[in-house]
Amino acid sequence: MKGSAYVWAMAGMLDFRSPEFIENPYPTYALLRDERPFWFEPHSRHVYISRYADIKAVLLNERFISDRTDERLGRLPAGTSSTCLRRVLHDRLMMTDGEEHRSVRRQVSWAFTAAQVRTYRDLVRASLAEAVEPIEWSGPVDVLRQIALPVPSQVILTILGFDEGDHDSLRLWTDEFYEWLASSPAPMAERTEHAVDGTGRMFEYVERQVRDGRADSDGSLLSALIASEEAGALTTDQVVANLIGIVNAAHETTSSLMLNGTVALLRNPGVIEDLLQHPDLIPAAVDEMARYDAPAQIISRLVVEATIVGDIACEPGTLLALVLASGNRDERAYDDPDAFNIRREGPANLSFGHGSHFCVGTALARLEAIEYFTMMLPRLRGARIVNEPIPWRPTPAFRTPDELVVQFA
Repeated sequence: MKGSAYVWAMAGMLDFRSPEFIENPYPTYALLRDERPFWFEPHSRHVYISRYADIKAVLLNERFISDRTDERLGRLPAGTSSTCLRRVLHDRLMMTDGEEHRSVRRQVSWAFTAAQVRTYRDLVRASLAEAVEPIEWSGPVDVLRQIALPVPSQVILTILGFDEGDHDSLRLWTDEFYEWLASSPAPMAERTEHAVDGTGRMFEYVERQVRDGRADSDGSLLSALIASEEAGALTTDQVVANLIGIVNAAHETTSSLMLNGTVALLRNPGVIEDLLQHPDLIPAAVDEMARYDAPAQIISRLVVEATIVGDIACEPGTLLALVLASGNRDERAYDDPDAFNIRREGPANLSFGHGSHFCVGTALARLEAIEYFTMMLPRLRGARIVNEPIPWRPTPAFRTPDELVVQFA
């Protein structure tokens, strides 16, 4: 083993929160793939899995579960009341397994089928048009706050059927919960206080919708979920937990896909020209953006019975950290994986998961990104990033700029 690789991999010195890693995690992932494709990190006691085929195998193996409620709650400051957070964590689609997962998924997936998502195209275009209408293109544009954040949020809250006047509050409550799940560098005590408050208010809001007879068949997902709750197919906890999950996942992941894709294009201007000449390649380009710089970089599975994973003996309670972003750059799966190639051939990327937990909102995220880049491509020619080096969110699990300011030509 090479000297530096020995020091880092064997001695457990990889720092997934260093400024160098946050700026560019991919050299570290390449090291793991080459030297330690199954790497036990002694401090977190996680097993990091970094090769495409190995990640896919774990995602397809239902012996490894998604329910990590107790592990998450174990991070809470002493004395914190966890009842509200437990209710939300335990019943989220991402945290359920087996028949419970399939049952909840059936109640929400109809709103995100490919056929249903096509009916949202006009909504997406209208939301984009509303966002860009007031922009002064001659000056620097805050792409995150002016386009990539408000558009996905507006789209998903409208699809769900929330009253427009409630959108700001709903965004705040769901964001507070997800910031507690470690997407924020704020102190844990502060994040926990906000998350408890936000989830409590979300429960009150949904319960009020039920009392007001919201299950009125207006065609929205919110009404459908409330009707399922009244019919006994879902509990109130399941309704609230999955509304929070859908709102946040839909706008966070889609926003990141837009932003990371914008960065990739501006750093590869030849691709912009190619797409302007061949707009039919935009859907393939969006898929390549998701592979090249995945929003969700790492997801986890829990070991529930003693087993061997790769060459590591894992006891019950061991967390498997599946480095999706590394699998997407695996030389064993893709030719020249570090190149941004919109004509790439190869297996489907791992960015939206695989198997029974494949992201239910994938088709919607792709539609929004396709419409965004279709609209933005002519403006991206000759544009440049103003705020280099880009301030990436300081967490290894999710990759997105905290700010992206662009000067358009």
